[in-house]
Amino acid sequence: MKVENLKYPKKSHRKQIKTPQDSVALAELMGIEFGDGEISNSWQMVVTLNAEKDKEYAQHVVKLISELFGIDVAVKKRGERTLKIIASSTSLVDFLISKGAVRGNKVKQGFDIPDWIQNNKEYEKAFARGIVDTDGCLYIHNHVIGSKIYKNIGFCFTSSSKNLLDSTANIFLKFGIRPHVTDRGRRIYLYSEKAIIKYLNIIGTDNPRIYKIYEKWKGARAV
Repeated sequence: MKVENLKYPKKSHRKQIKTPQDSVALAELMGIEFGDGEISNSWQMVVTLNAEKDKEYAQHVVKLISELFGIDVAVKKRGERTLKIIASSTSLVDFLISKGAVRGNKVKQGFDIPDWIQNNKEYEKAFARGIVDTDGCLYIHNHVIGSKIYKNIGFCFTSSSKNLLDSTANIFLKFGIRPHVTDRGRRIYLYSEKAIIKYLNIIGTDNPRIYKIYEKWKGARAV
């Protein structure tokens, strides 16, 4: 994956793309776009990731877009901390809009998970995986009992869209994962180890950043 300095290309001419059928892969990409993605014009989708923490995950996103649409994807670095994954195609943008993506400010437009995803449990899992892999995290926090420090694991997903957050919480509930919605409806937490393990077993993650936290926690529960 070649990373270049950020220089936005001029508006691209309409080019041929593969038009994918509804699938788990497309549902996951929609989750990624609904999370850290942006469509601000008629010819470009941009996904913004952390240049250090999400470097490996960026390769997965590039591969997903390339395989779904048969186009080249640019990865450009802005400063030290930001990666921009740029897919330039008017046809691609038109297709994503037709599948439920939103051009411009997503939150102000009250965007929500498209019906074609909510009507299929496998698509719902893939969408949740994509959006949590971009806008969610696992974290380790300490809990002291007596002389021992226990390392507990936590899960947090954040969204400024109440519609989207509530729909994501409902997906969790469908699979028996109990979400706790807090911070005026802006965050979902999973507090129990059981719920987090169930999330990883059922919905899973394609982001090494998230799985590495889980592996670290497994190896250091008490010190």
